[in-house]
Amino acid sequence: GYRRHNSYKNATTTTINNDNDQHQPTTLTTTKTTAAVRQPFWAAGMSFSRGHFLVRVPYDCCLPLLFQGEEISIGIRGWTHGYDPYAPHTSVIFHEYAVNSRRRKGIHTFWENAHGSNSAQKAMRRMVALIKMAPELSPSSYDHQDEAKYGLGAKRPVELFYKLFGMDVRRKSMVPELCKFVKSGIMHKTFSPALRADGMGIDYSGFEDFDVAAAIEEELNRMRAIAETHIRGAMEKKRPNNIRAALDEAKRSRMEAVPGKKELLDEARKLMNELS
Repeated sequence: GYRRHNSYKNATTTTINNDNDQHQPTTLTTTKTTAAVRQPFWAAGMSFSRGHFLVRVPYDCCLPLLFQGEEISIGIRGWTHGYDPYAPHTSVIFHEYAVNSRRRKGIHTFWENAHGSNSAQKAMRRMVALIKMAPELSPSSYDHQDEAKYGLGAKRPVELFYKLFGMDVRRKSMVPELCKFVKSGIMHKTFSPALRADGMGIDYSGFEDFDVAAAIEEELNRMRAIAETHIRGAMEKKRPNNIRAALDEAKRSRMEAVPGKKELLDEARKLMNELS
């Protein structure tokens, strides 16, 4: 059977550019729980599972020199096989990814052996084609070797994954602020009640009309209300550090995009500068 716990990953957001390249910056999970929480994505750097996960979702043998894309491929394929990724309630391990770090200078990378090869580009085409992330690709433009083995599962339709998490594979766009949906715990609370009676994963069949953008906007509105309260309180008490912290809250909630709020933010910035 399919176990419900198959991997652990910090909450992330993914963006898709016109080259079908996926980027997944990591953020902290902020749910008030000590239990593992559901995530939409999978990370190679910290993954634990039953052995049958790798049997059903093996690494693709035909993706030479591929770097960006490994995780989204494994994660989406796993999801279509019925697996649900989880993460610890807080970050427990970190990877120094900063390319300008002194400690990272001189570290060798596998792509330095490309020697002008276009293998990575070919691998990327195959990867996005097999997970249906690039419907515009011609079937003749990528390698089909063992695609049934390294392709999608039959437990869940990949189209539902893209809809649930706001990924438009035709326009190459992503719903803004997906992290707000994940790290707030809303994703976990929304989907957990649909856990199958046998514990073998979430039954997503009842979420075909789910609007993740609306759920994110609701969370942003909650955050904006809190930020506005903090801004007004800090301005009233004339505490520049508190104003600065409240303005950071407003930035995270995209308050400036809300009609009528820009004036308040400008007033707060002006007062902060006068008091500093």
